[in-house]
Amino acid sequence: MENAANKGIRQSHPTGVMIFMKNIFLSVLILAAGCVPVEKVPGSGGELIQIQQGNVGTFHELRLGVANIIKVDYLDEASAKKQGLMAALTLFIDGNPPQEKNFKVHAGQKIIMDKYSVYVEEIRGTNKGLVTLRVECK
Repeated sequence: MENAANKGIRQSHPTGVMIFMKNIFLSVLILAAGCVPVEKVPGSGGELIQIQQGNVGTFHELRLGVANIIKVDYLDEASAKKQGLMAALTLFIDGNPPQEKNFKVHAGQKIIMDKYSVYVEEIRGTNKGLVTLRVECK
């Protein structure tokens, strides 16, 4: 005898619900992964150094600090207006007297301090982001 309470009620298959929920979860992960802003202009030569925001990297006696990463409007070297990520870098060389310079850089930009050339290959993220540099001695 059929239960009157279940009459006319269609029950969904638990496997179908699990597949549906899994697909939603994967979609959210894919969308979230795509939300990290990245700007990359590949370079060549030099030593590849990655520095996370708030940290310092070292190349010989040169120390390179990444203070912050923000998304802003800026002018590139050709004076073209662009919107993108910029990183605040501090370069420091021990010596007598020590040298220290601050730079605001974007991907594809080259900066020079003393005998060092620093090319900004990639800037990734804005919150605890990462900067990839190519550094060489001139």
